[in-house]
Amino acid sequence: MLEDIDRQLAETRDKRRYHLKDKRRSTIQTLFGEVTFERNYYLDREQNRYTFLLDSLLAFDGSQSISPCLEETAVGLVVECSSYRKAACTLAQMVGYPVISHEAIRQLVLEAEAPLHCPVDQQYGRMLFVGGRWTVCLSPREEKTGQGRQILIVHEGWKRNGSRIEFVNQRHYVHEGKREVWEGFEEFLMNEYAYDPYRD
Repeated sequence: MLEDIDRQLAETRDKRRYHLKDKRRSTIQTLFGEVTFERNYYLDREQNRYTFLLDSLLAFDGSQSISPCLEETAVGLVVECSSYRKAACTLAQMVGYPVISHEAIRQLVLEAEAPLHCPVDQQYGRMLFVGGRWTVCLSPREEKTGQGRQILIVHEGWKRNGSRIEFVNQRHYVHEGKREVWEGFEEFLMNEYAYDPYRD
């Protein structure tokens, strides 16, 4: 399916702007197993850079080896399992083989809260929902001592995706430091959502 979409993009592209250089093979891990496909690699003459039109259309970094859905599932399992090792085992049982290591999942969790910031005027809505509060071990030392970090899931509502119900603009707040978790969480809301605790 991805290769069919890529062929259509090749036929309808602005050929004066996008010069076809070659095809590149990519392999990504998904919830349905490993998927390998080829896509066209272009020189964008206007921007003077190389690009994949398929990646741009799907808003996906094709250089990554993990699909967005698998990444979201892995982070969610860490919260539910309270350990990235258990999350890796659970994911392996779901897919049928060790699809991603516990260390890779740990990195996903550590990076989950930072890159999803968007301006306030692009927010889905004004109402926020807090999905829960869990203590998760994010390092071997935390696993040994039993002292993990607390994670809260924030989202802006629900929407249907086929037969699934998923959160809108799901974010993860990972609490660090010695202050109370709700103090850090309030600061997170102020910085990321322009939340004003003094507004009626």
